[in-house]
Amino acid sequence: MIKNGIYTTCILFIMLLGVGKLARASDPWKTLQERFDKAPPVVEQKAGVKRQDPWARLRKIYLPFSIEQETAALRGSKDARRISLYLTKTLERYGNLIEETSKRFEIPEEIIGAVIMVESGGNPEAEAGTSSAKGLMQTISGTFLAARQGLMAQGIHVENDPFNPRSSIFTGSWYLDKMYRQAAVDKRKDIGERHYIASWRYPLEYYYAGPAYGKKKDDLVIVYAGGREMVINKSAYSKKVLNWARLIRRAG
Repeated sequence: MIKNGIYTTCILFIMLLGVGKLARASDPWKTLQERFDKAPPVVEQKAGVKRQDPWARLRKIYLPFSIEQETAALRGSKDARRISLYLTKTLERYGNLIEETSKRFEIPEEIIGAVIMVESGGNPEAEAGTSSAKGLMQTISGTFLAARQGLMAQGIHVENDPFNPRSSIFTGSWYLDKMYRQAAVDKRKDIGERHYIASWRYPLEYYYAGPAYGKKKDDLVIVYAGGREMVINKSAYSKKVLNWARLIRRAG
């Protein structure tokens, strides 16, 4: 009887382990975070100093296609349509929200969609491990609060939930519009008319690094998140978003 009890306990324990694995497997973002934590660090070099770039590591984990395929697609290779369709298909369920915020803030739909894909891969439950960034457009807590207050001042109510797609897209677009205006005030070059994708290079860098770091001339800047010092590459980020925006536009 004791043996039977031990046997039953072992079976239950094995089953629980299996359930745990299934639960983890059902959340792809958590799986990516686990892979991110285990991945060897990628470093950027500047002035002889090596520093970790966690964004580059995460980017390598979840990109649905290689850098080489992406570059070839921009030149019109056979991969262009496949990649463009992948991006637009993933964004389909947010189409109405993207269209609404695009019109309200005068941001190209392709830019908003590309930010969503680069920041979260289109997963509304995405949550950064190195900062308070959450949701589709990965706004940090302070930015989300400021954006929500700014939207309310315009008569626009969004839920106090960064994982809510509407809240994330509206607050992220509000902030991106603010960064466009700030980059124009700072007289950054190539700030053209809003409907041109190329006009958003510097606003995107401000969005990624914040306005204080965004206006610095250096591509690599040191930021602090979660009590840790990190080096981020502004131009790599803006280039990625602009490239994906062009691929999304090509699908249209």
